[in-house]
Amino acid sequence: MTQQEQFTHKVITGVLAMQISQNILIDLQGLKLFKNALKMQINRTIELLTDVERKYYDDFFNSKESETSQVYEVYENFIKEISQVPIYDAENLMLMYKAYKKDPKSMEGITNKILR
Repeated sequence: MTQQEQFTHKVITGVLAMQISQNILIDLQGLKLFKNALKMQINRTIELLTDVERKYYDDFFNSKESETSQVYEVYENFIKEISQVPIYDAENLMLMYKAYKKDPKSMEGITNKILR
């Protein structure tokens, strides 16, 4: 991966993560859990994330609408699934990911076998 590709990947991933974080904060805001100073901080964070969204995400989305929607959906599903993993299982997931990086074909075969 070239340096420019790495930079682009980091920007896109960061912007998508901020967009998803913003959505989660807005959902939490609706539950009225936050009070006083924390509520003000959350509101300010949402405003800042909205500014970033307008500056980066909207431009990216408008130039590559279908690809952005697909990437966003995959990333959002990933975050939802990972956030359900108990912290004590996170190390096992990291080991599986390391195995996947080392031998993707074998891990895909194991995954397909388990999911049948």
